[in-house]
Amino acid sequence: MTGNAFVNGDLAAGHSTTPGDAADDEKNKSSGTTNLQKFTLVTMAFVNFAASTYFSLLSPFFPGEANKKGANQTVVGLIFGAFQLVIFITAPIFGSLITRIGSKFMFVSGIMVAGTTAILFGFLDKCPDGITYIVMCFVTRSVEAVGASMFITASFAIIAHMFPKNVATVIGTLETFSGIGMMVGPPVGGALFQLGGFGLPFFVMGGVVLVIGCLAWVLLPPQNDQHKPYSGSILTLLKMPAIIMVVITIICGASSLGFLDPTLAAHLKQFKLTPSVIGLMFLIAPGVYAFTAPLWGWIADKKGHTKTMMTCGSLAGAVAYLLMGPAPFIGLSPSLWIIVIGLVIMGLGVGCALLPTFQDAVNTAKAHGLPDNMDTFGLVSGLFNSCFSLGAFLGPTAGGYLQEEYGFAWASTVVGGLLALNAVIVFLFCVIRRCIPEHSTYEEREPLLGDSAGVTDVSKSQLPV
Repeated sequence: MTGNAFVNGDLAAGHSTTPGDAADDEKNKSSGTTNLQKFTLVTMAFVNFAASTYFSLLSPFFPGEANKKGANQTVVGLIFGAFQLVIFITAPIFGSLITRIGSKFMFVSGIMVAGTTAILFGFLDKCPDGITYIVMCFVTRSVEAVGASMFITASFAIIAHMFPKNVATVIGTLETFSGIGMMVGPPVGGALFQLGGFGLPFFVMGGVVLVIGCLAWVLLPPQNDQHKPYSGSILTLLKMPAIIMVVITIICGASSLGFLDPTLAAHLKQFKLTPSVIGLMFLIAPGVYAFTAPLWGWIADKKGHTKTMMTCGSLAGAVAYLLMGPAPFIGLSPSLWIIVIGLVIMGLGVGCALLPTFQDAVNTAKAHGLPDNMDTFGLVSGLFNSCFSLGAFLGPTAGGYLQEEYGFAWASTVVGGLLALNAVIVFLFCVIRRCIPEHSTYEEREPLLGDSAGVTDVSKSQLPV
């Protein structure tokens, strides 16, 4: 996939290829990484870090500023949630159009849209109070989400296209950069706000995102994504039982990550912690998830037991939430150290469950006859990001309601129960598929606890019979 088509595209884009570069590429091919792949990985790492930093920087100061402009906490929550809802709606659309628009153009255009709207967001404090301010917040945040949907969907498709043997590993590596950005964003946003007021955080990070978008246009190699008409669609994917397992896992995993946003701080008040310590508590699970993501990706690529990972990760997440409550029926009293342990286990478990899902979906799609090209990768990417955003919206929304009505202990028990149910569903699916081999594909008959190496390329012999 990184052969003559990309080399020719590189030359057309003005990148010269010297004999020394060609020799380096040949040397790197033997070790599994070409120069073009390195350029792609570095570019996406910078983009993920900068974009994640920007997306998370407004949480320390925006709610208070929005309250001053006439937006109550419910409206503020909806402004945050609108971002995920727009991605949920638009990601499948962009995924199905990726080869018509062009993956590189979609990627860079999405970055530029996000950066531009970031700067525009910095002027919202000049809007009149009340409904005008609220409407402009929704409009700006929604357009920003469209840009995010474009470049995130394109990035996953490009990864699947350029790193066919290491899809999960690369995604895991980029998740680390995204995680660092999400951790850096709030303190950076708070510091810039204190230094220069409402607009400065958006002007600075919006400008950084725009600069990185320009660099991405120069550095990102052209993609071989010529459109080839075929009958595949998002609905085609959703007709595959194995894809449904992936969809459920993504939604449950993303929901469990988002559940803590509106609930954990209130639960920690009983321990009389300082705001800075509470802030550090919020970093535990995302930090563990971000820094272990490359490991889970590597395991998924090299061992291939993606559904085993989805099952075990979901179970670990369930245990974590039962401990953090703690669940009323396990007889434990609330303890700060138990919560810390639960957050660590949650970060490990959710990472183990989520990181293999994209690779599993790509393998399943190819095993069911969809072509090994950018059209298929775009469809899978759109579905993946749509489901993740749905979970990221449902987690905080349902979490806030459940805690208010039933308390944190029962609310976390519900989340743990959903993760456990997901693990059981995936396990039973694999058992049933192994018992009916004549109706299963190679990927769906993956051994749950076997030790054979995984297979990432799906040949014609693995199609359903």
